Amino acid sequence: MPKIIFLIFPFLCFAKNLTLENRINPPNRELMDIEIIGDIMIIPGNLDGYDFYDISNPTAPVILTNFEVPSGNRALRGLWVSAKENVAYFTCRTRQNGSAIVEFSDPYNPIHLGSLPFPENVVSDPSFEGIDIFGDLLAVAAHEDGVLFYDISDPMNPEYLSQRQCENAWTIEFIDSTNYVIGNSEFGIIIDQFGCIDDSCNGVTLLTQGAVKDLIVADSLLFIAEGSHGVSVYDISNRSEPNFLFQYDTPGLSNKIALFDSNKIAVSDWLDVKILEWIDESLKLVGYKSTGKRTMAIAAQDSIIYSAEWQHLQTFSYGNIIDSDIDISSWDISFPLLSAGDSDTFDLLIENNGLSSLEFSNIFINHIDFNTTEFPDYISQGDSAIIEVIYVKSDQNASGVLQLTSNDPDESLIEIDLVGNYEGGIVGEDAPEFSLPIAANGSGTFTLSDFLGKIVVLAFFSPG
Repeated sequence: MPKIIFLIFPFLCFAKNLTLENRINPPNRELMDIEIIGDIMIIPGNLDGYDFYDISNPTAPVILTNFEVPSGNRALRGLWVSAKENVAYFTCRTRQNGSAIVEFSDPYNPIHLGSLPFPENVVSDPSFEGIDIFGDLLAVAAHEDGVLFYDISDPMNPEYLSQRQCENAWTIEFIDSTNYVIGNSEFGIIIDQFGCIDDSCNGVTLLTQGAVKDLIVADSLLFIAEGSHGVSVYDISNRSEPNFLFQYDTPGLSNKIALFDSNKIAVSDWLDVKILEWIDESLKLVGYKSTGKRTMAIAAQDSIIYSAEWQHLQTFSYGNIIDSDIDISSWDISFPLLSAGDSDTFDLLIENNGLSSLEFSNIFINHIDFNTTEFPDYISQGDSAIIEVIYVKSDQNASGVLQLTSNDPDESLIEIDLVGNYEGGIVGEDAPEFSLPIAANGSGTFTLSDFLGKIVVLAFFSPG
């Protein structure tokens, strides 16, 4: 008999949540950061250059141009971006001195001006990461080379000022024109003063639970994205003694954070966007949207949230939702290696976070090796249902799509990718013996059989 499992989670009925306003498939790929300056939004991609948008209509970004800085046989990658007036500063780790300066007074026709200067005796092999601007000061995190500071009173001609050493500077955030916070990755944070010449000015170092990915300073509060350890909050009113206040442990990877409405934090948490509210001395979850698209970066302007993802840009509005609001636990379902005739089951969680009943009008799967238990006719507000997605191994390659059609006004059609067994390497299949030279984090040759019974993470990169 078909099985339907209903779960009731009253706390999931937010009354406020995220409404999808726009989804864009941009020219660049692997979107890494977002900068908003006036009505211009800039998004660097790890592939295919930098995109410039007009957001004078905040919910409907219009792409103005895709700008590429040549770098060998590809466009110069962009990892972080900050802008002042009509000049944007991009970091790109190790290529072209680790950065790019782009003038965009005409956003349809940006101009590449060069890269950030630095003395060779300070940095020999630049690898730049996070970047921040306060007034005429620019700071860039440079991993083991610490943080470099620049005078950008003339934005098109930055002047190198000084260096602050640390173990692994991942990002930097100014508190004001004198004080700043360094995100020292796995080594926590450092709070220090710019231009301090007193021997006693050694800064304050604080170890965090997770590796620091992003920082926000709001008045006397410091919000920290700590990767797999979620988001933490510190009181830094006394900068010599930061006081831990709260930590919200997100289930994904908190990579970037953005502040809006003075006390709300938008979080890019890998497979979803979360909205946390700082209230009553704690962070509370007040909204979320499962994107399924690898959310890499986030920006917020008033109640509009911009989610920069691996291959998409999605725009959400945060506010009252009186209609139904669907959320699903996974957009991609993959099954392990099976023998012919065997089956495996995946529990798909479907939630209704709106204030009206969620009704289904059509459920369709385009491959006969997949099926589901019976869908309910509706899911009441604040309720959830688990639907079993079942795969039965046959003698054919299995790849399909599960389509859900509902009365959710902004996501009436959802398509979930289904992957069964196919010719090629899949989870559960024995790997063939191989030997390869170790390119990083070691030396010599890696031979698979030497590591039987051990957990090993391998990273493969193709040249280009």
